Amino acid sequence: MKIPYVVSSNTREAYRTTNVMKNSVAELPRKILAEDFEWDDDLTPAPLTYFAALTLSKVFHRINPLHRILQKDVDMLMDLYPATIPLKYSVPHIKDEQYWKRSYATKFPDRKELGISYWKGKFLSTCLQDYLEKVNPDVFIEEDAVELATLVSPYIYELGLSQLQMVRQPNPPVPYENVVEDTCIYSVPKLYDHIPLEPVLMKLYNLQEISLVFGINNVAEGYLPRYFEFSMGDCESLCRGLEDLRHLRLFRINRSNLDCSKVKLILQNLVKKESIEELDFNHCKIGDYGMKALGGFIYIHNNVKVVRIANNRFKEVGVQGIAYALQMKPAAPIELIDFSLNPMSLECATIFAAAFVRCKEKPQTLIVNSCGFSGASAEKMAGLLSLNRGLTRLDMAANDLSGEAEETLIRALEQNKKVLRIDLRRTHISEATQAKVDELLERNKKLIGQEIEPSDEIPPLYLNEPEYLIWEYNPNNPDYIPGRYPTRVPEV
Repeated sequence: MKIPYVVSSNTREAYRTTNVMKNSVAELPRKILAEDFEWDDDLTPAPLTYFAALTLSKVFHRINPLHRILQKDVDMLMDLYPATIPLKYSVPHIKDEQYWKRSYATKFPDRKELGISYWKGKFLSTCLQDYLEKVNPDVFIEEDAVELATLVSPYIYELGLSQLQMVRQPNPPVPYENVVEDTCIYSVPKLYDHIPLEPVLMKLYNLQEISLVFGINNVAEGYLPRYFEFSMGDCESLCRGLEDLRHLRLFRINRSNLDCSKVKLILQNLVKKESIEELDFNHCKIGDYGMKALGGFIYIHNNVKVVRIANNRFKEVGVQGIAYALQMKPAAPIELIDFSLNPMSLECATIFAAAFVRCKEKPQTLIVNSCGFSGASAEKMAGLLSLNRGLTRLDMAANDLSGEAEETLIRALEQNKKVLRIDLRRTHISEATQAKVDELLERNKKLIGQEIEPSDEIPPLYLNEPEYLIWEYNPNNPDYIPGRYPTRVPEV
């Protein structure tokens, strides 16, 4: 048994003999120390099997003894094999996780990972990532990339690329005296192409997560805006590579110039995949047109649960597209939607409130941190809790909820017994308001699992309309606050 890592260090530390016990009168004369696993390191020479294993460890690319020797000798070889064995020899035959963990620490010493349970997959995924991030598109050899992807594909379930190199921008022709030629640098078409991802992705049939950044890290003084652009050709190559991925759950493009036309092309291809559960387009350049395409995706798709679109460029029209999709039935079972870092106007807050008052089941989490809500818009976002019974978490950090919005928030929470968590950091609310919010949330947590009667303060019917349709509540009429009812007119 390989004591140093089969038995965890925490377990050995917990059962370690204390120094007080070791120095006691009864223990000092003891000659056999059963708890000391290295007692013979400096006393006896290594067995011949060790020297044989040491020799075999240097010629694994020519001799593979793993299927012909005892397991205890295999364990010895796993500690001796160097991390420099070519992948085409080590990947098919070595299954020992400790070898791959050691190889990861040797080849990528600057990367610290915690909680990894499958080191072989992590190591091979990082090797493929390292190759794709550093390869020059101008000298890219597709056969080498396909060979590496085919070799590691059975063991890779996620692929993340934090950068992609861009092709060299051609220079204008050299002027000649006797030739009339356009030598202006602005006449040369700009190129924004990267390596084609299609031949690599189509081989990774087990892939479940993809994370991409179309940019270059550590450019320092060599920064150019074109480094963070990417072309429609890149999008088309990416989409063709996604066609055969049957298990893809998470698709992420961050910190890239992903605009409306590109996101529409990507969504058109992803909508065919029923396995997609999460979309992450944080820190991109998606505008209203792209958000309407995303709303159509949510309306059509059956399984997407998480949508993250923080820090983009959409406004009221884009919000309206998402709000419309959330109210449709049937539609995707959205559980979390993140709109953080997108400046929201009063009209956006009105659209949000109108949508979430009507949404009774989805989403469970709404994140609108640092969206610029203040005054009337903040009051609307706080007031939507008075009638919404689907949200269990609302994050509104870094917005201005001071003044009347505080009173609206407390009044809404007194009626809402479903919400369990509200993030109100840096919202300029008073300590008394924060204490009251904490008290009401604690009340809601104690009510989990109990039958809750509808609040008497919410009229069940008003002119034969459901409780959440009693206002003329639309972007053109932003005066009503959720929970503040107009004067009731008796039915005729």
